[in-house]
Amino acid sequence: MRRQSPKNGRPAPENDGQVKRDLLKAAMRLLSTQGREGATSRAICAEAGVSAPTMYHHYGDLTGLHKAAIDETYVQVAEAYRRGAREKGPQQGLRAGWAMFNHFAREEPRMCRIVIQQILAGEPPSSVAGTLDTVAEDLESLHAQGLLNVSPYFAVQMLWLATLGSICFTAREDGDKALYPSLQNSMIDMILRSLFKECGTDEKVLKENDQHVRG
Repeated sequence: MRRQSPKNGRPAPENDGQVKRDLLKAAMRLLSTQGREGATSRAICAEAGVSAPTMYHHYGDLTGLHKAAIDETYVQVAEAYRRGAREKGPQQGLRAGWAMFNHFAREEPRMCRIVIQQILAGEPPSSVAGTLDTVAEDLESLHAQGLLNVSPYFAVQMLWLATLGSICFTAREDGDKALYPSLQNSMIDMILRSLFKECGTDEKVLKENDQHVRG
């Protein structure tokens, strides 16, 4: 049974927040399982149990709902960086964010491909752009302390390049996914070693990852 008001097609005020969350949840699930092609207005509204005017009321249009769903999916990645940086500093934040982003690519490959498409189109999700701004600010601070081997701008570009390459590799449909964690750990270790004057990377970990990849 649909939950919109019989007078104007909108949900009753007391249910408004829940309906908005239901629409977001439905969009996230359909984008994740069927991609943009399956996450249509009709399919999302049917799953959320509302009419199209209700979706427009909350999100403006289907594109707005898709953007909100993608942002919400990426929130955990952004929080992983913030939490790691807050607890143990920017280097740990970069490791945590890197790990979570690649986990996202493994668990949500369709959603990850959508994120990549938006990034390539110059329209990264706001949560992605916000995380990049935070990383840039942290690297500026580290550079001022003399802890970087390169300029903050170069460091951000290098991290961004490596991240995009890594998630494209991880989100692909073929490949031996059992090797991905070792490859990704080795990659972030090498990047941090090149960027930071004192990274504290464990050489033993690098060798173990290399041996695991080579079998």
